[in-house]
This record gives sequence, C-alpha cells and structure tokens, in this order.
Amino acid sequence: MRFVGYIFAILIASCGKDNLKPDTSSIDNASNAKEATVSAVTANYYVDNVSGNDSNNGTSATTAWKTVGKVNSVTFKPGNRILFKAGGSWTRQLRPKGSGNSGSPIIIGRYGSGNKPKINGAGVADGALYLLNQQYWEISDLDITNFNTSEAGGASISQWETANTANYANMVRPPQYANKASAKIGVLVAGQDKGMLNHIYLRNLEVHGVNGFIDQSDENSKYNGGVCFRITGTATPTWFNDILVDSCFIHDVDRTGLWTESTWSTRTLTSNTNWTPSLNIIVRNNSFANTGANAMIIRVADRPLMEHNLFDHCAIKASGNAAFNFNTDNAIWQYNESRFTKANIDDDDAGGIDADYRTKNTIIQYNYLHDNDYGMLVTGGSNSFNDKTVVRYNIFKKDGKYAHPVSGKFMIKLSGTASNTVFYNNVVDIGPTQTNTQFVRFQIWGGWPSNTSFYNNIFDNYGSGTSYTFGSSTGNIFDYNCYYKNQVVNQPGQTHNIAGDVKFLNSASDTPDGFKLKAGSVALSSGRVISNNGGKDFFGNPLSATAKPNIGFYQGPGL
Repeated sequence: MRFVGYIFAILIASCGKDNLKPDTSSIDNASNAKEATVSAVTANYYVDNVSGNDSNNGTSATTAWKTVGKVNSVTFKPGNRILFKAGGSWTRQLRPKGSGNSGSPIIIGRYGSGNKPKINGAGVADGALYLLNQQYWEISDLDITNFNTSEAGGASISQWETANTANYANMVRPPQYANKASAKIGVLVAGQDKGMLNHIYLRNLEVHGVNGFIDQSDENSKYNGGVCFRITGTATPTWFNDILVDSCFIHDVDRTGLWTESTWSTRTLTSNTNWTPSLNIIVRNNSFANTGANAMIIRVADRPLMEHNLFDHCAIKASGNAAFNFNTDNAIWQYNESRFTKANIDDDDAGGIDADYRTKNTIIQYNYLHDNDYGMLVTGGSNSFNDKTVVRYNIFKKDGKYAHPVSGKFMIKLSGTASNTVFYNNVVDIGPTQTNTQFVRFQIWGGWPSNTSFYNNIFDNYGSGTSYTFGSSTGNIFDYNCYYKNQVVNQPGQTHNIAGDVKFLNSASDTPDGFKLKAGSVALSSGRVISNNGGKDFFGNPLSATAKPNIGFYQGPGL
C-alpha cells in the first residue's frame, strides 16, 4: 500500500504556488452583461482574458470571450463546456447559469498548456465560484482564491500564505487567532427548497487564499473557508445526491477547508424530525494544509465516504480536529493520513479524526494518524448521542503531544454519551519522549460513555507515566489486547492476556510498515474472532471470518 503522505508530497510540489497577484485588467463590468441562452447542446465555449472579446461567439480559441461577466450572462445547457485559458487570471465571481442532465453534465475546465486558470472572487461573500439550485456540473483544473487585500493589512495572497506558515503552522502552541474579516468562501454549491440536487463533481482544483472570518468564540465562523455544500430553506426538503470532490488541493483558508451543512437536520437517536441527509458524497484523494481550523466537516449525510485524503498542519489558528462527521449515519473514514494538527493555547480540539455527536454507525478504518497535538475523539455530545462507532485497523502514533486544558495528554478520548463503541485491531503507539500520556480517556460531557469495547489492539508504550482514565464510564470491556513495553498506571484487566514480545518489524520507522510483525511475535494468530470484520487489514491482507486474527492492524504472516 502506498501512503497518502508520499502521494501528496508529489501533488503539492506539482501544484506549486504561481504568481497569485490577480490581473485586474480583466475585472468585469457586471452592468454591461445581458442575459443570453446558449442553444448548441454540445458546444465548447472559450474564455481568454488577454486576446478574447465578449463580442465574439466564444466557440473557438480564436473567437474566445474575454470576461467572467460574459460567462455569467449565459444560461448554459447540458453538454456545454466552458474552458478558461491556461495561465489566465480573472478577478470576479464566477456564477454561471443552467443545469446539465444525467449523462450530459455542464463542464468547466481549461484549455491550452500552463498554469491553472485563476479565479479570484476578491472577497465576495457567497463564493468565488457559486452554483445555486443547479445540478449536473463537473468543474476541474482551476485555481480559485477569494482574497480581500484590505482585510489582510495590504498583504498579497502569497505574503499572507507565507505568514500562515511562519506564524502558525511552524509555531509550537501559537495563540488562538481571531479577526473581524468578512465571511468568504472559495467554492459554494448551494441548494434551497429544491428537493434533490444531483451530480456536482469538483476535480483537481486548487482552492486557497481565502482570508475569511475566524473567531473561536463565534460558532458562525465555521461556515466560511474553502469549499462548501450548503442546504438552506424550510419549505421543501432538499439534499444533494452524487457529490464528488477528488484530487483537490485546499490550503490557506480561514476558517474551514471543506464542509457540508443543512437546515434539514433535526433528529434524535430513535426518531427523525426533518432530518434529510445528502447521499452518495465522496471526498477522496485531496490534500488539506494550513486550514485556519477544521480541514473537513461532513454533516447531515448518509453513507458519506472520505478516503485517501491528507490532512497536514490543519487547525493552525483556532480549535479544531483535522476532520469530523456530525449528524450522519454510516459515515466511513478510510485510508486517510492526518499529521501535525495544531493545538493553539487553551485549545479544545487538535486531533486527527473525530466521530462527533448525533452520529450512528461511523466506521474509522485503515487510517494513519500521527504527530497530532491531541488525540482522536469519539464524542457523544452533551445529552446527545453517538452510537455504534467502529474504530479498526488504524495506527495512532505519537499523538497527544501536548496537554489539553481539561483532559491532559491523551491518544484516544471518548466523551459524553457515546454508546456501544468498538475499537479493535488498532495499534496505539506512545513514543519514548512522551510523558504522562493517557492511552484512553473517558470524560463526562452531559453524561458518560457506556458499553465501550477494546479487542485485539496493541497498546505500545515506550513513554513514561502512561495511564488510562475511566471516570464514571460504564460497561467497558478490554480483552485480547496486548499491553507492550513499559508499565502503565491503571492498566485495565482482561480475561485473555496477550503477554510477550510483539516483535515489530521496526517501530522506530516513520511509516506504518514498521509496525508489521516479525515471525515469532506473540501477536500472531492470538486475537478474538470479530464478526463483520471488514474483510481485510490496513495493508490489504485478507481476513478470515473464522480463524483467529493477529493482534493489531497487520494481518499477514510473520516476516
């Protein structure tokens, strides 16, 4: 298996930061734009900010349009393609009209060779790229910013992004940041009182340079940043179906990298009031870096899939785990890597992945979470619910570097009324320089977690002062786990003790491969059989439904 960190090192290098200063000569005059309708179903339309002319027909590179205002004046039809010239730059909100249909989407992309075409919204509130109640669109190969220079003290985009790295991403426990900038979004896909909205694909976009509103004390600041799928309204239940965000690079955005939201969100554990989830959401192969707070928030969705994403130096300015799902059913997080999530002074959250509250049946599997300032969370909320979260075949390595103001240092924390959570076949590794870190912490938040089970995990302790904290949590089961290396305070007892030498291949390695097992390991074929075990391990090795598994996330033979 190739790890996403290696893949995205190549991606980030290839994306490179171009000269991000917008070409203000192509600022459009909206008052001159008149409504038009494109009639040719399969037509391509070209936009060239240097040689184009809005009086042209736009149907060839030699007769290209010039401005975004011209594009915004047209109602496009299924099969149309809108192509911006590579290397071009436009300062204006891109707000095209029309919808495609099944099998014939409207496409936005680029033509020619060179850098991605740049669209800068220049601080517009509702997205540098904005779709409203539209469907069947595929958008790719654009460089999208939404930067207000006056709200950045006169700094350019590149200067502002450089300062993000120097003053926050590379600092140890920087102060929490707050501003009174206006709310801004890079890409906004919105629906209101429209029913089902289908097929919005975003591919190979670079979204960055969004100097939005960020203030930890104001919940509204979560709702601006990079990419948003927003459902509003109260008259007609509305939801997205078939959303894909693939191979995008989202960085240097305040506050949130990518998120979904919906007003159709009310329910309890046992009954739905107006809960209307979006369906078939896939977010994969993306890289997130230098996000002001959370990199990804998935809300009000059934069976969303988040896989092969890299979260690198996220939450640099305000409290936030790299990624979490909220008010979802059957969410799956898999093959993601989260590293160096930043804890600010007095931060609440700074971990990798969080199964948040109002969720059911979340699966967190095959992820590599390491070197995050806090640990991962399963959160039941205050008098809310988080039921039947499954955490399996992950490696949690050297998280919990700094002390949470209430919880101290921890690798895994369960809080609130989380119920029926199962952790199995994970490796939880505390490094030799870590002190006073809790492997597992249970914490009150309007109630205590209940019925949490830990099976077949390796708790690998090279640190000192390591402990477990149970509080008044109830129904905890620890069995068939391997407690390895140094003595642990308040270590939980279990019926089936897996004692002896685990024999990792090379636990000092910076990759998960080092936590594979050598021949003769006590963890080989020593575990409890788990029903519905997922069928494979972190590395793709097949799993038997009947034979005893290995302890830990590696299920292959001894090496």
